[in-house]
Order: sequence, then structure tokens, then C-alpha cells
Amino acid sequence: MGINPELMTKVIAMLKRTGPEFRESSRQVEAALSRLGVELWTSPALRRVAEQMSTRHPDLQGRLDLILATPDAARDRDGIMWADGSDWQSSTTTGAAAAKAMAAKVRAQAKSGTYDPKTIAELEKHKNDPLFAAAFAKEIPPDELKRLISRMFRTDLPPIGRPDDKDLSAEKKIADLFSTILGTASRAGKLPDKYADELLKDLGDPQSAFAIGKLLGKGRFDHAFMLDVVKRVYDYDVAHPRARAREPEFPLPGQDKIRHAPDVSPMSTVLKALIHHPKVSQDFFTDPKRRPLAYLMRERRWAPESDNLLGAALYEAATKFRDHGMPREQSSGYKAALIASWASHYWAEEKVQRNLPNTRIWAASIHANYITDVHRAYQAPASTEIGVDAAYDPDKSLAGVQPYGAVFNKDELKKVMTWAFKDNDAFMTVAAAHGQYSVEVLDETASELAAEIKAEFAAWHKSHPEATKKQIDAKRQAILEEKMGSGGGAFQFEGAVNSLSETTYAITDAANIAKIEEARKNDEQYAAFKDLAKKIIDLAPGPQGKFVGLLVDQAKDHVYGKFTSKQEDKAKIAAGNAIEDAKIMFRDATAAAMMRHGLFGDESAPTHPHASKQYPKGSAGDFLVNGEIMSKDEMTAPQRRAYVEWLYRTKATNRVFYGANSAVSRDS
Repeated sequence: MGINPELMTKVIAMLKRTGPEFRESSRQVEAALSRLGVELWTSPALRRVAEQMSTRHPDLQGRLDLILATPDAARDRDGIMWADGSDWQSSTTTGAAAAKAMAAKVRAQAKSGTYDPKTIAELEKHKNDPLFAAAFAKEIPPDELKRLISRMFRTDLPPIGRPDDKDLSAEKKIADLFSTILGTASRAGKLPDKYADELLKDLGDPQSAFAIGKLLGKGRFDHAFMLDVVKRVYDYDVAHPRARAREPEFPLPGQDKIRHAPDVSPMSTVLKALIHHPKVSQDFFTDPKRRPLAYLMRERRWAPESDNLLGAALYEAATKFRDHGMPREQSSGYKAALIASWASHYWAEEKVQRNLPNTRIWAASIHANYITDVHRAYQAPASTEIGVDAAYDPDKSLAGVQPYGAVFNKDELKKVMTWAFKDNDAFMTVAAAHGQYSVEVLDETASELAAEIKAEFAAWHKSHPEATKKQIDAKRQAILEEKMGSGGGAFQFEGAVNSLSETTYAITDAANIAKIEEARKNDEQYAAFKDLAKKIIDLAPGPQGKFVGLLVDQAKDHVYGKFTSKQEDKAKIAAGNAIEDAKIMFRDATAAAMMRHGLFGDESAPTHPHASKQYPKGSAGDFLVNGEIMSKDEMTAPQRRAYVEWLYRTKATNRVFYGANSAVSRDS
């Protein structure tokens, strides 16, 4: 069904106001006509209309609430909000009856310890129905709901005595449904008063904390409700260090490994909820009163793997919503960048790295999404500033207005990345992001340079309308070679090549693969970098103005989708110098961008690959596909020879490629 929320709100207000007035007016008209002896055949109809106007607004309000509370409801361009209402109860009465019956079934099956598929299916059917959810929350209050969860998962037993996860599929499903139903009720504003008080009671008790985590972990809750819960849990966690203390665990007799109990410390109960509520996470992590990041990352010890959940929550808060909205203090993009900057600052500390050993991939993923800011930090003098780059357009090397940027310290970046890159997936994430960003910048800069050359040639051609084809081709080539060798857009292009290659060197240095000896020790990272170096030509620039962070996963999948340990073995055999590989990579990326934008001229130009007499178009050495340079990873031996011959050993090519080639400068 569909509804315009603003219009329906006005209609409901009108019915509330005019319904009683219409009923009273119709009664007075009917009485007056009766005194005059005039029979009014339409009076019953008028009474029915008046009755409808007076009684229909609660139902309309209910329908409006249902649609607004639906998780996947979406507006169309006409402002209509659409939602699937097939599973909604028709009224508060039927919702209450269904909830009462379902609560009885849940209680009965909890006693037996088994849950049948029919019960699960019925809960599934009603999980997005606010009328059912509100009634269910009243039928089974928080204290009883927590006891049901504890009984389901046998949290009263020590870890060794609890059922295996594989035997708890039905229980997990029901716990998830309980959470979803509570979320539905909260979004409709229908949770009982002081529900949060009851839910968080006995937070220091492990069984209660475990149940709270389950009840908050899956549903989508009202923002204000969830933020209030998270703040209360945080305050309790800070004030009760004993509640978060961990006793040392040892393997039991006959066990090789410890079977860890779930983390039931107070703050751990809301980590999954923070992951599912990134805007709540933003408001919580940027709370000016609590400033929780220092405590959560530096001071608080986490049980095994709980730090991974904290890392995921930081990632969602820092990357889910990127924008350049105003006022900036209310902008999700501003808060996201602020979180990224501060998290990076803390991750640079050895204490935090020891405390959060399972967050390497999250640190890398955040920096990959802010790769433009990583690049900018490496090009700037060292700074101790932390915060947000709130300039109108933080990255002017890309088209369009980029989101708020994070301010990073390049000395701290080295520390964070050196630590994070011990996880090869983390290294591949940042390397792929930088590769994609480099392709974007080189492509846009090459496009601007090509437009500059085209404009100059068009001006010449306009003033020489009688020029022959030979003269036209010669002049076009002369302008191309002159522009590529002097000033203007060529300098800008060479500057982009130089700065991007310098950032690549910094990344390889952080991964400890910049030198041959280091590459041999860190062969997995070196193999991953070699893969990027070979495939960077194949990375396609995204649409102009599209935020680079949105292309990171795509780039990573393209470069490393088939990465295996075989590449690792090859790297051990032929460990090289990543600095030299980086130079080749940027020469390849630069040549690819120039070819895309015609900066080597057309096929008749001496600077174009097809001008080669040894490897002409269509020969075994032809390395162009649809006018673009193919991936080096896919080139045959003759194609690689032809490519190297053309790019590095042809005088004509050197006339347009020399400046960009020279910009890739760094001693090995």
C-alpha cells in the first residue's frame, strides 16, 4: 500500500476537527427541517458520513504509523511511501489477541525446551507489525523475556556444558525474531513506558547481560531509544570495572583448547546493535560529554573477538554515511570523518594495537574509504591536528564536491598501516583503494589535458580552414608533443603522477616490502602488491563525481578476486624491489590514462602503438583492445615485448611520455 505521510497527517487532523462539527451540524439541520415538516431523505446518509468522519481517523492514524515503522518503506518521486502491509493486523484488538496467543505458545515451548517450525513461522509473519509488536512487548515483559533467552541458551551452565552453536539454530532464530519485534514496537513509539529501565535491570549479571545482547542484536530500533540504551550501558560499564573484568580461562582436562564463554560484560551487549545502527553509533562516538572512543579503544579490555565487533561498529559509523551536508555539526558525513580521524589517531598507539588485535581489517577499511585523505596527508608536512577537513571541496583533484574529509597525521598513518598490514587482507584493501584512486585522478587529469590540446588545435584549425589533411595531422601532432613537454596541463598531469607515486612508496614502506630483503620476509604482501602492479591498467575509472570510497570493494575484487598462495610462492622465488614495481605500475597507469584520452595521438601518429612497423595493428604484438591498453596480466610474451618496446624504447613515444615518466621518481 502507499500513502503520502504529510498529506495523510493533514487529513487526519481535519477529520478530528470537522467530524464532530459535521455530526452536530447535520443533527441541527435535520431537527430544523423536521420542525418545518420537510422530509429529508438524505438524513440517514448524512449521519453515516458524519459517523465515518468521526470514527475513521484512529484507523487512518494506525495505518500511517504502520507504514512509517516499516523497515523497508520507501518514497517514490511523488512523495508516496510504499510498504507491504499484507502481514499487518487489522486493528489493535486483533493484534493483541494474536500476541496473547503467541506469548502462550512461546511460554509453553520454553518449558519443553523445543520450538516447532510453526511457532517460528508465526513470529516471522508478525515481526514487522507494530500492532502485534506493541501487544507482544506488553504480554512478555523484559524481565520474563530475558529469562526465556537465558533458558534457551542454557547460560546458567559453564561453557563446557552448553549446547554447541550448531544445535541452537531454532533458538537463535527465535531470539532474532524477539529482537526484531521489539525494534518494530520501538520505531512505532509503542514500547511501554520505562521499558528501557526494565530491560537494563541487572546489567551486571552475566545471564541478564547475555539476554540483553540477544534482544538488542538483530532488530532495528528507534534512534532515540537505542541511543539512550547505549549511553546508559556505557555509563554503567565505566562505573563498574568489576563487571567488565575477565577471569583467566584454562583448558579443562582432556581439552586442547579453551572453549570461551560469550562476552557478557556490559558494553559488549550493545556492540552488535551499534553495528546495525550506524547513526546511533555516530551520535554515541561523537558524544561531547562522554568522548567514549578513548575509553573504548585505549582503556577497556575486551574479551576475544569482542574487539572485532567494536572495529565493525567504528567502520559502520565512519563510512556508512558520507556527505557534505550543512550545518556541519548535524551532518552525518561530518561525524563520520571526525570518527575516522580520531580512530586513526588511537590506532597509532601501541597500547591500542595490543588491546584491539582483531581490528586490523577495520582500521585498513576505514583508511581505504578515506584514501583521498590518506594521500593528502602523505603530501603535507607532519601535523598533530585531528579532526575534519571541512573545506567546501576537500579533494579538488576529482570532479564534483567530495564528502567531508578526515584529517590524518602522516607519522601516525605509518604506525597504523605497519601494524594493520600484518593482516594481508588489510594490506590488499588499502592497496586496491589507492590503485583505484590513482586511476581516477590520472584519468580526470588526462581528460583535462586532452581538452586543452583539443581546444588549441580547434583554434588553429579555425584560423586555417584551407589546411590539407597532411598539414592538419602534422599540426595536431605538433601541438600534442609541445603540450606534453611544456607547462599548463602537462605540469598538472606530471604533478599528479608524482604525488600519487609517492603515496604508493609510503604504502609499500608501511608494508615492509620496499626493499628486496623486506620483500623476501613479507612475501605474501609482496605477492599482493605485484598483483596490483600487473592489473592496475585494467582498473576502470568510475563515473565522474562518484565518491572513490564506493569503488573500493569493486577494485579489490577485480585485482585480488583470484589471489592464491601460488602468487606467494612466485614471490618467494623472485623477490624483487617494491619501489621498482611501484615505478612500473605508475608508468603503466599513466600510459593507460593517456591512451584513453588520445594523448598518444591517433593510429596514424608516430607516437601511437599501431605506428610500429615491427608490431602493427592486428599482429601478435598488438596490445590494444578497443583502443585501450590491455592488462599486463593478460598480455602474451609478444605483446609484452611490443609494449615495452613502444613505451620505453621508441623516440617518438618518448616525446610525449618523457615528462610523465620522469615524474615517477624515487631511488630504490
